[in-house]
Amino acid sequence: INIPLVYTQVVTLAVYTYFVACLFGRQFLLPTQYKVVDNSYVPVGDFPDISRWTDTKIAGTTNIIGYDDKMADFYVPVFTILQYLFYMGWLKVAETLLNPFGEDDDDFDTYYLIDRNLQVSYIMSDEAGLPVEPENDPFGYSNAPELKHTTLSAKFM
Repeated sequence: INIPLVYTQVVTLAVYTYFVACLFGRQFLLPTQYKVVDNSYVPVGDFPDISRWTDTKIAGTTNIIGYDDKMADFYVPVFTILQYLFYMGWLKVAETLLNPFGEDDDDFDTYYLIDRNLQVSYIMSDEAGLPVEPENDPFGYSNAPELKHTTLSAKFM
């Protein structure tokens, strides 16, 4: 069964897009701090520094995006790394399954194997129920030829 090329391209694009979205979506946030001045929000201070994120909070400021900046959430994203490994592994397995015997010159010619087996099955089904003519014995009712053995294999006989 051939899988159309567009399906593999869509799946590849979806997996890559998912992990680009994860790369941006699972990052630690240090939002800009704002103070209310004349009924409007004014940014205060420099961009927060990760190395001293607890010391960069300025008194009287607020966080207008609703992000809890009192708790550090930077860590090694173990589950995202595992997801990446599994999804990329599954993607590579799926790409390999498109042609499991390979496309090199020394690989199996799967098209020939499939066509040959299909032809044999058609011949078998077409000739089913027809009388079969017996064939002559190629050995002429004699014993089968004696197989030659190596010295190592003769020890096991």
